[in-house]
Amino acid sequence: MDYKIYYNKISFIDDNEKEVAEITFPEISPNVYEIQKTFVDNNLRGQGIAKKLVQMAISEINRRGGEITASCSYAKQWIEKYGIRPFIICHMVTSIDGKVTGDFLNSAKALEVSETYYEINRQLKGDAFACGRVTMESSFTNGFQPDLTAFKNAEIPCEDFIAQKHNYYAISFDRHGKVGWKDSRIHDSDPGYDDCHIIEVLCENTSKEVLAYYRSIGVSYIFAGKDDIDLNVALNKLYSIFGIKKLLLEGGSIINGAFERENLIDELSLVVAPIVAGENSKPLFEKNAMREFSLSDVKIQSNGAIWLRYRVSADAGTNGRKT
Repeated sequence: MDYKIYYNKISFIDDNEKEVAEITFPEISPNVYEIQKTFVDNNLRGQGIAKKLVQMAISEINRRGGEITASCSYAKQWIEKYGIRPFIICHMVTSIDGKVTGDFLNSAKALEVSETYYEINRQLKGDAFACGRVTMESSFTNGFQPDLTAFKNAEIPCEDFIAQKHNYYAISFDRHGKVGWKDSRIHDSDPGYDDCHIIEVLCENTSKEVLAYYRSIGVSYIFAGKDDIDLNVALNKLYSIFGIKKLLLEGGSIINGAFERENLIDELSLVVAPIVAGENSKPLFEKNAMREFSLSDVKIQSNGAIWLRYRVSADAGTNGRKT
């Protein structure tokens, strides 16, 4: 059995090549798709196929950057219950042995391959990119920590703060607001990162001083859990509040592993450098779960790197939602 994706529908095909389930989502106006029908053969009901079809339809529409509407009663109920999250591409430079951080990244060859990685980043054209705290600090703030003395007695409500809407965002998964941003946007020589509006994803126990500081410099933030970040809550908010349909997840190992364990990665985009990393390097995913992906494309680069693209297998779980 297999799922087949067409322009306006997804079919579930049995071993006899017969279509036994489908979901339709025609483009009813430019870049607007309506989920109109979900059908599953009586003999297959109760196996979670309808849920999978809805998830796949939403994922496919978000991959295209389209707007989602639903007239299908089943799809409407599912969306009301679980919400909608962005299509997520984990885009990383790796060594031949699957490492993503370590001294190997400072080699001349890795720096050359990194330029290819940045070019591909611009080609993928996400609405946002996301990293964990350590990566944000090492890449953009150099560990800067602001003086919070002026905000010591701040009284800030525990509610999401939307400083502005923008056309591209930098998402910082940072439980307690440790990243010391200097203003509300990324400043970088690479146009793939420059001028991104910063959104901090926080826990509710983040200090009032930090919240007041972020407000003072115009950094947006959302809460996604009391003591730890609930990725599904965060992603639903990023979609519903900021309109983020396609998100590039760009490490490191800890945040990549958290997404992978929740089955929240729809596609892998791996630029493999022709290097074997050292023993202290870290893997693509930390504490990962077993998951199957299907190879969708391979491109050999002139610098010896290989760009591999994988899509998550249609049978690989429920995209992080317990159904």
